[in-house]
Amino acid sequence: MIKVGFFGRLRDSLGDEREIALEPGETVAALRQRLARLEPGAEAELLRPGVRACVADTIVGEDFLLDGRERLEFLPPLSGG
Repeated sequence: MIKVGFFGRLRDSLGDEREIALEPGETVAALRQRLARLEPGAEAELLRPGVRACVADTIVGEDFLLDGRERLEFLPPLSGG
C-alpha cells in the first residue's frame, strides 16, 4: 500500500489523500495511468502536462520505482510572481 496525496484541482476531484495497493514493480507513470482509469473524472487533470510527482520532498520522474514505504504526492503546475 502507498499513501498518495493530491493538491490543487486534483484535491477537488480525488480528495486529500488515498491509500492505494501497489502492483509489483509499479512506477509513478503506471500508478498515474491506473488512477486515471479508476477515476475518469480526474483523468484530464492527472495526465495534464506539468503535474509533477513528489516523494520525500523531491520531485521524481515518471520512471521512479515505488515501494510503498514512501508517500507520493501529485502537485499541479505552480506559477508565481
